[in-house]
Amino acid sequence: MKKSLTVFVVVLNTLFGQAQAAQLKGKVVSIADGDTLTILQNDKTQKRIRLGEIDAPESKQAFGQRSKESLIQLCGGQNAVVQVQDIDRYGRVVGRVNCNGVDANVEQLRRGMAWVYDSYAKDKSLYGVQSQAKKARKGLWSDANPVPPWLWRKGQTTAWAASQTGPKVVNGDVRGNKNSKVYHLSNCPGYTAMSPKNVQPFKTEKEARAAGFRKAGNCPK
Repeated sequence: MKKSLTVFVVVLNTLFGQAQAAQLKGKVVSIADGDTLTILQNDKTQKRIRLGEIDAPESKQAFGQRSKESLIQLCGGQNAVVQVQDIDRYGRVVGRVNCNGVDANVEQLRRGMAWVYDSYAKDKSLYGVQSQAKKARKGLWSDANPVPPWLWRKGQTTAWAASQTGPKVVNGDVRGNKNSKVYHLSNCPGYTAMSPKNVQPFKTEKEARAAGFRKAGNCPK
């Protein structure tokens, strides 16, 4: 019992020390998703990093894979500097990550590949970056009703989708969004995520394109 307590205290002290560090440096050796990566430090130890103040779509959400690919493009194999903000409940270092001179947290927002994480955002300027991406319909904002990851993780997607009382889904249908001029096939994540008043039905993709609509970026190839 005494030995276990000692180990626990050592772990706490280690995590506390990490949280107090001004910054960490290392080479990015893996990327788990759009807001999580691992760096290899000079002492050959690895640190798992969670990009602070933003929240990227989960892997099974629309734009989840594209968000990961975006972070790979930004940081994969790059030397990273992490301004440490905290240690989360999973033991990950939380912070602002700079890869090759680019603030990856901000850039993921700029590309429409993440949300400002409302519960943890202290830098209010991030909302301006998000607003610009939303206005330009970049990334996840090209969907009519993107679901915040924190709601998706809480299992609220079902309840949210149920509130969208649109036309019945029929395989082969093409549904366009009158506002965004984006169309979705029945196997696209955004197919059922439209307000009924915004739905413009089409029989074929050709018909949708002829009407000036473009295919949603998160539809399967």
